[in-house]
Amino acid sequence: MASILITGATNGPGLALAEELAEAVHQLLPHGRAPQRPVPVAQRFGVGQYTADLSAPAEPQRPAAEVAARRGRLDVLVNNAGVASPGTAPSEACLQTDTSSGWR
Repeated sequence: MASILITGATNGPGLALAEELAEAVHQLLPHGRAPQRPVPVAQRFGVGQYTADLSAPAEPQRPAAEVAARRGRLDVLVNNAGVASPGTAPSEACLQTDTSSGWR
């Protein structure tokens, strides 16, 4: 059974992928930006949860490090986290790009 950390697993494509992987009996490790966001997903699948605001400079490495500390290994990382809003002001476009790509 693979241990799979999915960033942005609280809605949209991340949640859909989490559902598929949980049905395939993988060890799902959902991530969300705010502490309360991954709770319903974690409870639904009976698994732990991971939180980090991946738009903050020091945060992108934290979920994988927590998985390694708690579980001893991480087999797969699905970097699905991102923010997107139609009509975003140019000043906010960097936040969207940084969060989605993991670049700082």
